[in-house]
Amino acid sequence: MLYLWMPEANGVWQWSTGESWYQASSLEHLIQETQAYHGEEAVAFFPSRDVQVVQQTLAKPQYKKLGVDGVKYLLEEFVVLPIDSMKVLHHFQNPDQLIILGVANTTVETLQHALTLIPVKVISLLPDFLILPSPDVGQTVIANLSGRLLVRENEFMGNSVDDLALFLDYQLQGQRYKISNFTAEQMQSLEAMVASDQIETFHYEVPVLKKAKSHPFNILPKAKTATAISGYWKACAVVLVAALVVQFSYDATRWYKYKKVADQTALQAIDQYKYWFGQSSRVTEQNLKSQFESHVRLNKGANTQSLQLLSRVGPVLMQNQIVANRVNYETSILNMELKANSAATLQGLTQQLNQQGFKVELGNIQPNGTGVIGLVKIQ
Repeated sequence: MLYLWMPEANGVWQWSTGESWYQASSLEHLIQETQAYHGEEAVAFFPSRDVQVVQQTLAKPQYKKLGVDGVKYLLEEFVVLPIDSMKVLHHFQNPDQLIILGVANTTVETLQHALTLIPVKVISLLPDFLILPSPDVGQTVIANLSGRLLVRENEFMGNSVDDLALFLDYQLQGQRYKISNFTAEQMQSLEAMVASDQIETFHYEVPVLKKAKSHPFNILPKAKTATAISGYWKACAVVLVAALVVQFSYDATRWYKYKKVADQTALQAIDQYKYWFGQSSRVTEQNLKSQFESHVRLNKGANTQSLQLLSRVGPVLMQNQIVANRVNYETSILNMELKANSAATLQGLTQQLNQQGFKVELGNIQPNGTGVIGLVKIQ
């Protein structure tokens, strides 16, 4: 794994693959020195003086009640910037320890821009106190690395120190210190305030960071986790399947109803066909032609006397405002059931037709609502 250590102010870049830190005089020099690792994953460390880290005691129920947004504002009294202009991360350690880290959004953007110039894939951007080993309980690790004095108080607390004596003034009595690469002046300041039995020296080595990408203080924007994406798409899939099931059910119900109506219509059409054509076979051009020719032959010699008789009687009925309910022509006799306003009208019709040369017989007359109905035979 390639490690990059970003400079403070006008300092120099440093890089390591796990043995020791190598300096690069400029960004271009760093790119050349790390050419063998271009395109590979890397972890970058930025100056801890750019962050504010606070540790508070908070019961877990209170922590859950505050939520992510509420936790951010616990940092508000320790910083001068508005909380909304800062990137705030936190980590809760059971049973009741909450560590909050804040860094300005502008600083995060500047750091990211600088890292984009290096042809490596930076997977984690962490405060540089994490390049020190994690201390034991009741112990503080301090190391002078390339002229930068870093302090690590516990797994998630640390910073960059300018004045060691001032820092020691605020430490608990009896605190033990694990130190590395101190100058004579720094050692003199430490021994002036701490007993020699509280001091332990160690040989510094670049630590191996496991799961650096998922570290709670990785200030790089976090992509959605696979679980979150999976959960989202699962929810989308459930909604889609439910919508499809509803649509298919609706379509199936409509298809069933329409099929039922179509079947009923088909049966009615068959019944109507049988009523019109009897038990004849299916109508085709051939049998329709033969049936038509047969009917023409049967009616070719039909007596047209009935039509002549109706053409002469019809105008008389209209003249007297008489309606024919039923007409039947049989054996040269025209039988009609006529509806008139009165019996006198029917009798007048009979006389009028007799005068025109017809032989007319007026049969039974029965009242019907506001008028009468009578049977008339004409020949």
